[in-house]
Amino acid sequence: MSNADSVRGTLPFHLAGAFAPVREERTDLDLDVIGEIPPDLCGTYVRNGPNPRTGRSPAWFAGEGMLHGVRLEGGRARWYRNRWIAGDFAPNTHVVRHAGRILALVETWLPVEVTAELETVGPYTFGGALGSSMTAHPKICPRTGELLFFSQRPSRPHLTYYRADASGRVVHRAAIDVPAVTFMHDFAITERYVVFYVLPVLLGDVGSPVPIRWVDDFPARIGVFPRDGGNEDMRWFDVAPCTISHTVNAFEEGDTVVLDVVRAPRIMMPHALHRLTFDLRTGRAAEVELDPRFLDFPRVHPAVVGARHRHVYTVELCDFGPDGGFSRTVARQHDLETGAAVVHDFGDGVMPGECVVAARPGSAAEDDAWVILFVHRRDGSAAELVLLDARRFASPPVARVRLPCHVPLGLHGEWLPDGVAALA
Repeated sequence: MSNADSVRGTLPFHLAGAFAPVREERTDLDLDVIGEIPPDLCGTYVRNGPNPRTGRSPAWFAGEGMLHGVRLEGGRARWYRNRWIAGDFAPNTHVVRHAGRILALVETWLPVEVTAELETVGPYTFGGALGSSMTAHPKICPRTGELLFFSQRPSRPHLTYYRADASGRVVHRAAIDVPAVTFMHDFAITERYVVFYVLPVLLGDVGSPVPIRWVDDFPARIGVFPRDGGNEDMRWFDVAPCTISHTVNAFEEGDTVVLDVVRAPRIMMPHALHRLTFDLRTGRAAEVELDPRFLDFPRVHPAVVGARHRHVYTVELCDFGPDGGFSRTVARQHDLETGAAVVHDFGDGVMPGECVVAARPGSAAEDDAWVILFVHRRDGSAAELVLLDARRFASPPVARVRLPCHVPLGLHGEWLPDGVAALA
């Protein structure tokens, strides 16, 4: 399936060109590298995404999950692997490592544990503590090593919050009273709070390719909740009707919680970078747009999750079409102190995916890091794994790992550094 097929209208955007699914699993060793991989950058980059086994699916977000991994060690790219996640409900959205376990995630099903070589182990329930689905965007606190997450279900209580300690044991669980199951794809944490989004995007027909619907009279609210709280401790703030695709980060500033997100006024509209503030003393909320461009897939340095951040990495989605597709992307580094937004444009015919920040060993400085991402070809030819220097984001890549095959432009991934079991 080529990009030309999509242009001629024979295939939807998500089945052709850079998005086209692959039909085989493979393992390739000792990959070619252009440039130099830093010798102290040791670990595995793993990315998840939908990859229908039949080659057909009704929407970009549908299809069995497939993991793509590249192993970096000793200045070399040791291997590339891709593996479908086994099971009837193969998670296709994200991957996280916590307490020594790598979990593949989708918000409508249980996590599935996989090995370091991306082979499926099986569903994981935190020792039976998790009885239903789990968000695809859990948060790891860099200060405590805890994993914070939530689940939703059709019956009451619709929303349940969980906190697991650094060993993976669930130590706190709280049912939260919300009026319906909403499309809450992400959430946020700070040092003392978790932040939930209950917005007018509700679950629709489960048989629909995109089973969500906009409800005009459903109130838009953001909830700020203590990490160890109960339902009675929730503080709700009214906000303008919107949909939030992904969280940038959140932090506390005195009695105020500051939340950065990518937000759209309705479903299927471009997302822009916004900052919302919630005054816990007065109960007032405020909002400002930080960048009007169509941005998504935001990431920050793992050491600042839940704390004040300065640098944000996003993907700008260009040439957005009425079918929800886009045919060009560029990577951006945002400096929220100066307002500058540096672009790394890989050129015509090339589409960068989500950026992941890999901390330089021994340093927690936000810009003393590498930015890792898959770079895809619009014509569906072989992809690359690219390493950028965070301090010279617009400069040529530090290294380009030439992959032996096409990798579909997918969803979310993580850098899994060696010797760091809690932070992923």
